Amino acid sequence: MTEPLQPGMTYRDFEILEEVGVGSFARVYKVLAPGFDRPLALKLAENPRMSDEMITRAIREVAVLKSFNNPHVARLHGSSIGADHFYVLMDYVEGQQLDHHHDFDEPMALGEALGIIMQACMGLAEAHAQGVVHRDVKPANIWIQSDGTVKLLDFGLARAWGVPWAYGTNATAARTVVGTPHYCQPEQLVTDQLTPASDVYSLATILYEMLCGYAVLFPHRHVTDVVEALRDNPIAWLDAHAMRNMVPISRYPGCGGLPDGLLLLLRRSLAKDPNKRPQSSGEMASILGTILCEDLDAMPAACVRVVAPGSRPVDVALAPGRRMLGSGTGCDVMLPGAGLEVAVVLDWSGGDRPMQIRPAAPGAELQRNGEQVRRAVLVEPGDVFAIGESHFVVVYPEEAF
Repeated sequence: MTEPLQPGMTYRDFEILEEVGVGSFARVYKVLAPGFDRPLALKLAENPRMSDEMITRAIREVAVLKSFNNPHVARLHGSSIGADHFYVLMDYVEGQQLDHHHDFDEPMALGEALGIIMQACMGLAEAHAQGVVHRDVKPANIWIQSDGTVKLLDFGLARAWGVPWAYGTNATAARTVVGTPHYCQPEQLVTDQLTPASDVYSLATILYEMLCGYAVLFPHRHVTDVVEALRDNPIAWLDAHAMRNMVPISRYPGCGGLPDGLLLLLRRSLAKDPNKRPQSSGEMASILGTILCEDLDAMPAACVRVVAPGSRPVDVALAPGRRMLGSGTGCDVMLPGAGLEVAVVLDWSGGDRPMQIRPAAPGAELQRNGEQVRRAVLVEPGDVFAIGESHFVVVYPEEAF
């Protein structure tokens, strides 16, 4: 690692305002960049001895970030990589990382905890839909902005899952703990082929700790106590994830009355076998959204107004999460004449935050305001969507009821 840059210095065309973070192979600076009227974040690794592994990780992060279009990740605006340097230029995220925002030895209010994890799920949902696993979901990578919006950071350990040609092959040596040991997954004892269900396990670990203030696998021991005891022993963390059972959260003060659906979600998401967990963060988000709307009445529903040929408009309530629209009986919203059992996917973290909509499959001819939608886009108030013989509009909560 080279010497850190100081405020007032320049790196290429970027004016350094301050250093805001140091990672395993990069420093992060708040900078002014040509063409932007706001500060951005420059993640900079400048080391003539960058290993092949570091370069592979860097290229992978760029590929992942460039493809994203949702409000819960930091947008990528540029990048450069060479024999002796690598940088990415992305949104500068104001706020606090989750472990600074919240004391993990104390319980967080139920609705707030579920809302934060819901938004983190939505940050991952787009990645999971593209076959990309984050692999280092932890409180330090979940940032809380002043308006309550959650941003998920640092896809530097992400890898393609099932799409090896898209983002490169695994760059981590076998039998090495990938990510942060506290939030790693039990399957790492037997494989480094992690799946979206691995990120679900990490999210569930964080949610459990936020709800009760105790470590998942160590009865009646506060989070910081266990972190300190195992600080220099990553293998002990991995053994605990693989061998110890989850302590039922209902044992702890204030957790005896948690909704049954939430207790079931925690048990499923923390299962040792990844095949028994929700298989993506979108699935996890849908369960959380239903709990927030229906069990806790802590978040208003939106509305999808459907118009089918020869029928009167039908309004369908839409809870946050990943929601499926189509002609199949298992869809959250029925679209008669859509032509596909699941035709459209809507991702939404609730409130006045924008929804993301995309065709569910390449053959789904989704249109917005008369133009074809080929990839995920954000839903603007007043947008009119059409697929097959159905038309629909999405009405945000403040407009809906």
